[in-house]
Amino acid sequence: MFEPIIDFWKKLPESTQYILIIVGVIIVLFFVYRCLKIFGLFFGAIFRGKITRIYKVVDGDTIHVGTKKNKKTVRLIGVDTPESLRSMYMNVQPFGKEASDYAKKRLKKGQRVVLRYDKEKEDKFGRLLAYVYLGNGELFNASLVKHGYAFAKRYKPNVKKAPYFEKLEAKAKSRKKGLWKIYKNPKELRAQYKKSAAYRKFKMKH
Repeated sequence: MFEPIIDFWKKLPESTQYILIIVGVIIVLFFVYRCLKIFGLFFGAIFRGKITRIYKVVDGDTIHVGTKKNKKTVRLIGVDTPESLRSMYMNVQPFGKEASDYAKKRLKKGQRVVLRYDKEKEDKFGRLLAYVYLGNGELFNASLVKHGYAFAKRYKPNVKKAPYFEKLEAKAKSRKKGLWKIYKNPKELRAQYKKSAAYRKFKMKH
């Protein structure tokens, strides 16, 4: 069964054999790394977090997990996205819809995720406070900041990953990714955006 393969291999130049061996080793190491990362994620969750499923995305930084009969609200730690929904406390903010749409695109109903906690597990409103990890090991909180969909924000005492988020924010801001195209800082819009037709349209709508 393997004789044709062995014969083909022997006919290859020695240099080609070395290249194929190196490529094969790299591919194997990559898959081993990915598997260890995924298994490590869920193994670590047994001790430091909880495996659950997405039920609904509320907005960019808030989700529901669990089932319809047993769902919990989760507030993502260390990040703050512009508001996409009007409430008694806040109005809709520019780029809120974009941040919410990004979360809805990345977090589908029924998708398995891992919640990991910091110093506090819940806030005064009964919401879980968590770092949300996807099945491939990706930290979704970090992705929001990295791609310019959220500001990095310290919520003491849950600041274990704050320095990491702030570094990602600095890079996103320097490259004017996402919301940094229109925000100068979390509380101030860029003057150029405030003069734009896009902002006038937003004000008319909201």
